[in-house]
Amino acid sequence: MQDRILRRIFLLAGIVLLVWVLYLLKPVVIPFLGAFFLAYLFSPLVDVLVKIKLPRWLAISIVFIGIGVTLTVALWYLVPLIWKQLVYARDSIPAGIHWINAELLPWISSTFHVQQMEIDTDQMSKAVMDYVQTNYSADSIQAVLLKLAQSGLNFIQIGGTIVLIPIIAFYFLLDWDRMLLNLRRLIPRPYEETTLQIVRECHSVLGAFVKGQFLVMLLLGVVYAVGLQLIGLEVGLIIGMVAGLASIIPYLGFAVGIIAAVIASLFQFGLDWTHLLLVGVVFMIGQAVEGYILQPFLLGDKIGLSPVAVVFAVLAGAQLAGFLGMLIALPVAAVIVVLLKHLRDNYEKSSLYGAYSELFVQEGNIQQIHVETGNTKLDLEVKTQQDTDTPNLSDQK
Repeated sequence: MQDRILRRIFLLAGIVLLVWVLYLLKPVVIPFLGAFFLAYLFSPLVDVLVKIKLPRWLAISIVFIGIGVTLTVALWYLVPLIWKQLVYARDSIPAGIHWINAELLPWISSTFHVQQMEIDTDQMSKAVMDYVQTNYSADSIQAVLLKLAQSGLNFIQIGGTIVLIPIIAFYFLLDWDRMLLNLRRLIPRPYEETTLQIVRECHSVLGAFVKGQFLVMLLLGVVYAVGLQLIGLEVGLIIGMVAGLASIIPYLGFAVGIIAAVIASLFQFGLDWTHLLLVGVVFMIGQAVEGYILQPFLLGDKIGLSPVAVVFAVLAGAQLAGFLGMLIALPVAAVIVVLLKHLRDNYEKSSLYGAYSELFVQEGNIQQIHVETGNTKLDLEVKTQQDTDTPNLSDQK
């Protein structure tokens, strides 16, 4: 008994030590984690190409070249459009400030009977310059330059990581089957069936998420962007893309998108109720498409996470691993949900959760026994002998 307890203590200590070491090696581990997720994402496509008698290295190369070509073509068409809309947004700032001073603030003043205010750009510029001259000396300028240099180094590091991830993913895919077999051989034989069942559930959840959630985000962004462009909103493409990405959190994409679109419409068209109504129609259509088409057919029952858990997972991922952490936060959270579900089931079946209870009912020489522990229930009928003290088991239900 003591040896068993000691083994569990050493196992727990080993797991804690491993997690601590991985946390210390976070800058090194993150590219490998991203590469493993990328390899997991495209391994089914590679397997399809391998089945048609292509060498595995050639199948992986074709998949990666296809991804690169698709991204290049998309960026080739999207970057000029996005840049044009960013320039338009920058040039629209003076007109927006004029609209706020000439229409919005007077309307607020007359409606709510408050003192009228006005945005003075000259005073704002003067206040910013005074703040800089007061709070930043030559030493502070040197510190700022040092931070900019460090940011440049960080940018180079991020670029190196982006290049490194596909290379590591290539080698992961090259040895994918052998790597999975080696991992399976590490599972203790008595726990192999249970472990593989958990792995299959995690695979199912991750497959639903990858095939569903990311595709929902992409298609919803397309619906918003195309709709806003059709009604004539100059920055509709940017707003649609941001709303699609933000839809990873339930209802956040809708809220961010419609607020940004309403503000952009006010700046571009003024208080035009027709365009405001069209903005509302676009986002209502987007919500209907998401709720009745995209979610049921692509995502199914989602990933078992409540909206609060989704927000927490995304924020925790961003805090721990930046943008890459945000991308992998929900898949990791979905796997954790599966593991916690099995942990809860084992806990509910244990004697620690449910009090062991027995109920004896004596009728003549038939004794009925009801035993309940956790989720397990057992009914027994025991026929007692009058001339001996040993009961015989007669029936079990």
